[in-house]
Amino acid sequence: MKVLKEGRAQRGWSKEATCTGAGNGNGGCGAKLLVEEGDLYQTRSHHYDGSTEYYVTFRCAACGVETDMSSVPYRVSSKLVYKTQRELGNE
Repeated sequence: MKVLKEGRAQRGWSKEATCTGAGNGNGGCGAKLLVEEGDLYQTRSHHYDGSTEYYVTFRCAACGVETDMSSVPYRVSSKLVYKTQRELGNE
């Protein structure tokens, strides 16, 4: 294999994403972002039937809106910490 143009140094998993606010009331700004492993955290939603759903979430660097991500590898999502609304400043 031949490198045609050097890229940046890769540190962990990353994925291009768009700020949509999906799963959090929408309202995202539409910014195109490179979301890295360290930008992600776990959030959860409790339901009336007693069940809980867990989400992988990031906060947009441009507008601050949270967006839930899909297609995050288990090896990444299994290491994420849960952040409460208080920790996120959304009381």
